[in-house]
Amino acid sequence: MTLRLDDTLDSQSRASARQAKVGIGFKLFYGAGALGDGVTNTALNFFLLFYLTSVCGLSGTVAGTALLLGLVIDAVADPAIGLLSDNTRSRFGRRLPYIVLSTLPLALSFALLFSIPEGLSQTALMVYAVGCGLVLRLGLSFFTLPYTSVGAEVTDNYEDRSSIVSYRVSFSMIGTFLAIALGLGVFMTGPNGLLNRAAYAGFGWAGAAIIVLAGVCAAIATRRVLPRLHKAEATGDVAPGRFVREILGIFRSPSFVVLFIGTIAFCIGQGMAGAMAIHLNHYFWKLPASSVQLVLLALAVGPLIGAPIAALLGKRIEKKPLAIGSMMVFVFAPLWPPLAAIAGVMPTDPAVLLPILLVNSLVTGAGLIGGAICAQSMMADAADEYEFLFGARREGLFYAGLSFAFKTASGIGGFLAGIALDLIRFPAKEVAGGADVLLTQATHIGLGLVAGPLPALITLLGPIALFFYGLTRRKHQAILAELERRRACR
Repeated sequence: MTLRLDDTLDSQSRASARQAKVGIGFKLFYGAGALGDGVTNTALNFFLLFYLTSVCGLSGTVAGTALLLGLVIDAVADPAIGLLSDNTRSRFGRRLPYIVLSTLPLALSFALLFSIPEGLSQTALMVYAVGCGLVLRLGLSFFTLPYTSVGAEVTDNYEDRSSIVSYRVSFSMIGTFLAIALGLGVFMTGPNGLLNRAAYAGFGWAGAAIIVLAGVCAAIATRRVLPRLHKAEATGDVAPGRFVREILGIFRSPSFVVLFIGTIAFCIGQGMAGAMAIHLNHYFWKLPASSVQLVLLALAVGPLIGAPIAALLGKRIEKKPLAIGSMMVFVFAPLWPPLAAIAGVMPTDPAVLLPILLVNSLVTGAGLIGGAICAQSMMADAADEYEFLFGARREGLFYAGLSFAFKTASGIGGFLAGIALDLIRFPAKEVAGGADVLLTQATHIGLGLVAGPLPALITLLGPIALFFYGLTRRKHQAILAELERRRACR
């Protein structure tokens, strides 16, 4: 049953309302809010390192350091943003003001990051990249943390939470699809399209337009369900002492700690692989830009196939085994192709090789979506467990912790990718200078190893950590029943 609410509901009525499933209209508009997240993260994870090294001529180590600096500063700010959102009191609730105010800075910084002027020194180029990247990351945090918290707050229904996450993640993957299609299919076409500096500026402004559209959709969805959402506590403040206590406090939750550690391990490997995806496809597999586009698009299409499968399985099995199984698929799929090629057993005929890589990317994307949906839904359940144990709602802080883990780990992954490119002697300056570069055998083999098997082995630590997650469907239902009883007694 879909329930429409007005702004006069008391806390007990709000709690009862959150047991009802939300309507399809909310899910569509709310999900569409993730388009900007998908576009932004795809551009940062797949395009940015290649753009900085192979197009702008920045060394791999310097480029990796630039990515890491922006991410670490932003990641440290995430808990403060989450706590600020948790404790904001306004006529528009705790989340909506940040969603609205962050959209434009996020869009503008995205466009400027991919419009770096020519002729800058290595130092100036690094400063520009760090500055734009930091504004972009902070804007994304001010948008994403409140936005994600809305999805956790709007319903207490165990299955409906996974459904909402499915919509959000699916639209995020549509954003990934759009970013790849626009980048490689519209702006970076032709034999040297990947090295065309002007193409990246057009890509940046097109992405900015999608970010604005996503922000509008998220604001509409959030405004519609304001009466369902939790209000800030009467004693809420963000004084430094309380801020530190709150940050340390969320680590009292065993479920949060497991998800935090698993996310860090998984995202270091994922970030490393994503940062070198174009390098791997273009220089190791020797694919033209049109084929690179198909491989990356297959990675984006995979989640559209995997999402309904994950949603169906989620109704029948626990989130934990589904998350672990999905992550294991994501671990194995990128592992074997480079090893097979180095061993000489992978076909070299493009007519045979490309279909193999396409199917493998589809499987990789399908595995990624299952793990992402389950992990985010598990985090929402962990927030309920935290309220049960410690008497406070901290969705914003929980997702800030998850975002901190994701960003820091992705930054470390990008940093390691940059160092790896230098260690294997990838000729970044020669490529940026327009030279027709042929990799040495040692560099070619090294690229296959550091862009495939190495990230996969690091990623494996993520599902291993999830074995220690102890919150089940039955335990969560008991927690919700007790929380509802407590609210009724207030």
